[in-house]
Amino acid sequence: MIQEEIVRRERRQKLIDANTNPYPSSTKRTHTIADFQDQFDVDSTIEAALVGRIKAIRKHGGLTFVRFQDASGIFQAVLMRDDIGVDSYTFFHEIADIGDFFEFTGSSFLTKKGEKSLKVTGWGILSKSTLPLPEKWHGLTDVEKRYRHRYLDLISNEQAMHIARTRSKIVSAIRRHLEEEEFIEVETPVLQPIAGGTTAKPFMTHHETLDHNFYLRIAPELYLKRLLVGGFEKIYEYARCYRNEGISPQHNPEFTQIEAYWAYATIEDLMTHLEKMLETVAVEATGSTLVHSGEDQLSFSAPLPRKTFHEIVLTETGIDLNDFPDEESLKKIMSVQGMQVEHIIGYAELVDTLYKEKVRPNIVQPTFITDYPAAMKPLAKKRENNPNYSAGAQLVVKGVELWNAFNELNDPIEQEERFMEQEALRERGSEDAQRIDYDYLKALKHGMPPAAGYGLGIDRLVMLMTGATNIKEVILFPTLKPTDQDEGDDQKE
Repeated sequence: MIQEEIVRRERRQKLIDANTNPYPSSTKRTHTIADFQDQFDVDSTIEAALVGRIKAIRKHGGLTFVRFQDASGIFQAVLMRDDIGVDSYTFFHEIADIGDFFEFTGSSFLTKKGEKSLKVTGWGILSKSTLPLPEKWHGLTDVEKRYRHRYLDLISNEQAMHIARTRSKIVSAIRRHLEEEEFIEVETPVLQPIAGGTTAKPFMTHHETLDHNFYLRIAPELYLKRLLVGGFEKIYEYARCYRNEGISPQHNPEFTQIEAYWAYATIEDLMTHLEKMLETVAVEATGSTLVHSGEDQLSFSAPLPRKTFHEIVLTETGIDLNDFPDEESLKKIMSVQGMQVEHIIGYAELVDTLYKEKVRPNIVQPTFITDYPAAMKPLAKKRENNPNYSAGAQLVVKGVELWNAFNELNDPIEQEERFMEQEALRERGSEDAQRIDYDYLKALKHGMPPAAGYGLGIDRLVMLMTGATNIKEVILFPTLKPTDQDEGDDQKE
């Protein structure tokens, strides 16, 4: 136990010895700090009871200035020995520490320097802290400590709190927009017997009672489209998803996306829909459709630029995909350009590698990339005028895929053929190939209306709107490698 903790425990005991509960259940709070500041009037006195965590204590003889903070802001309480009495004043200093939660009752007044303050007539402890807050938290070079002890990061780092609040605004703005457009929010299973809906490696778990293995969902897509079969026309889900893949500044194994499906709509309808939604989100989160994200100023004003996959690959690499329509020829030209292709399985994975290495990193402004090769989208309809390409689009911003959408394949026979192609790739060694979901195929055989759907990455959207460069900054509790290090020892550092 560190010395500071010993001292604080002794102060906690002093409260108990004085018949004072260090952790009472209630408070007589009358105002938030923000409300009190808004109502502050230099020409009249306001009585109030404010609460918050102590951030600083400055003592000057019989006068003490306390900075304390609630969720709405930070304020100053002034304790005067002559006003509250010697015993109360002395006892406060015997038991109070930075990090404690207090209730201060008193009245509004201005200090000699003209600072709005609360002149304290009474105080009470609300929660005694027995460990100190970290000093100079902004100066920590080990950012993993910020992620591992997020509660301390939120206390000491204004940007961390700003990101968390902005995320909430973004989520609320999206939900309002969807509901205004008459989308219905639904929920689908997280535990799934088949990991389907996208190309990704799943986590697996075992249900004891059923004695069966289940997968944590990698996407809710196939269940949401079952609901289209059932008669819903406009649905969405805020979906927590899990992918057993690498961790990077853009990837966390546990993440949030929104998926939405719209019967009788097309990919063109969805692009227009997204443009409107992103304008709303940008204004809600930042106050403008021009968003400062790191060194870039991103424009989310509609209409957003649109480029075909074929067009942008040709521009950035000189490779005309129409001249390389099969795995062997594409692998050869990619190898000529210096890309490692030996262990890549299938045409789709080759094209994806080419795109992610040579093309996508160069896209900065929000841009729709349309008509991906059909082999890359086994759940999407093909373009009727060119079946080599899918009727879909992705929104790419600063080299990151933010939104993925397409016209949904609703032909059960063709869908089964696509699934079989995926199984063939799996047999060749592809870990990411999709599995056959026979129950989903059965649902399609009952008839699914023409529809378009999309997935939007919430974590990545928050990154763009806040200028964060690492996905861990926008997830309150990101996935980290477990440590056996003792918490007490960690606090000593």
